[in-house]
Amino acid sequence: MNSTPCYRFRPSRQSRLSGVLVLALGALAGCEKSSPPPAAPATEQPDAAPAKPAVPSEVTLLVTGGTFGQLQPVEGKGGAAELLGQWVNNEKHCPGPVKDGQATCADSGTLALATGDHWNGPALSSFFLGAPTAEVMGRMGYAASAMGNHELAFGKEAFLKNRASGGFPFLAANLRVKDPALAGDLSLPAFQVFDRRGLKIGVVGLASEKTVRTAMAGRAEGLEVTGYEEALASAVPEARKAGADTVVVVADTCVTELQPVVAKHPEWKLALVAGGRCPAQVYSKENGTIFASLDRGFSKYLRAHITFDPAKPAGEKVTQFEGKLVDVAGGTPDAETAQLVAKWKAQLDEVLGQQIGFTKTGITQASPQMAKWIAGAVRESLGTDAAILNKGGIRGDLPAGAVTRGSIYSVMPFENSVLVVKLKGEDLAKQLSNPNALISGFTAAGKGKFKDAKGKALDPAKEYTVATVEYLYFGGDGFEFEKLAPEPTETGMAWQTPVVDWTKQLDSNEKKPLEKQLK
Repeated sequence: MNSTPCYRFRPSRQSRLSGVLVLALGALAGCEKSSPPPAAPATEQPDAAPAKPAVPSEVTLLVTGGTFGQLQPVEGKGGAAELLGQWVNNEKHCPGPVKDGQATCADSGTLALATGDHWNGPALSSFFLGAPTAEVMGRMGYAASAMGNHELAFGKEAFLKNRASGGFPFLAANLRVKDPALAGDLSLPAFQVFDRRGLKIGVVGLASEKTVRTAMAGRAEGLEVTGYEEALASAVPEARKAGADTVVVVADTCVTELQPVVAKHPEWKLALVAGGRCPAQVYSKENGTIFASLDRGFSKYLRAHITFDPAKPAGEKVTQFEGKLVDVAGGTPDAETAQLVAKWKAQLDEVLGQQIGFTKTGITQASPQMAKWIAGAVRESLGTDAAILNKGGIRGDLPAGAVTRGSIYSVMPFENSVLVVKLKGEDLAKQLSNPNALISGFTAAGKGKFKDAKGKALDPAKEYTVATVEYLYFGGDGFEFEKLAPEPTETGMAWQTPVVDWTKQLDSNEKKPLEKQLK
């Protein structure tokens, strides 16, 4: 089959200058079998990135009271691992240390807070000066705590170490450094603002007004406490200036002490005031502010749910704030927290697990037998006429069964050293009359009158030797030992030591249990 030949077209110079493209196309059109230029390959469009899910405009505050070292369940309730497991599963809480106010999970929607008083309590915490509790609370993801009046129970160095281990700040708007040379590193922030999902939450802390005067000698030197109203009047506006959309207060005091103060200042617009130290549970909502008291330990927590509108101006975003007290029950404990507690428990058992006595019935915290055991052990061991301790230093019952060193540290968790003083009878009678006194060696014999262990009346003019503890000597609970006896004899002995030694000497067992030997 003939075909028209396809000639190569040679354009002139002028053509090349004026119409190269047009001529070339014309030449190509004259070729019968010419193929069109290959089409450019289609460019593949990348798959569209999946839309990022919208972050819910909700934040949940999780608030607990003072831990008091209660890392394990008490009578089958609570416990650190159990609480965290419930937070993770039910509240979608992010465990692990909070850094610079932020949780390790993206878009975390919870903020864990506490009202203070964490280290002292059962031997599991107090024997190690609070280190186990600090480590566990760090794992639980606490963001901040109020400064409790027992935070310095094991000294400044232990507090600073525990604060670093926990990784969260202690807040106290009413605790100021009066003398930096004495207070050292105990300057505490009044508040902190936390960002959760674009909502800024201002958290103001309050220490108990008793913090300085109840701390043992040297532990709160250089600090002073101001009134609650004065502190809040300064801290709340400052938190607002720092960008807080809502402000909450955590306090180491019963909320009933703060309700009248808050009622006088509706301009503060506080969303929540949470505290501890109440003799009975408190939960109410007054003029838009939730007031809640929290039990010690991890048996219960406050769930405060915040709904907000991110499109609204700063300070006006919150649309709803609702609270509820939640019991810790059932669920799966957090495995890592359980391992931490078990690690410390194993160390404690190794040190304190040796049985030194036995009780068939146990000894309750406020019973006369408790005074005979604890105060009696101190008096007998030191050979004094009297022993005066304080009822508040006894923090639990002695359970039935084997008595160990650990049992004693659980009953007597505070760090205290024993002192011996000499008092005239008339001055001793005033100390024995203190309602906080836990006494051995004397019993009441009428108003302001006492008789000794042999039934002889206290002689106002006679000099008596009295064993007491550092906390009371320096004015704790209203005692006057320092003023009455400025040169005490320092034994250098921890107050648990004579109780351990004396209990061992009694050699109690099932046939002659401890409680029978105290009668």
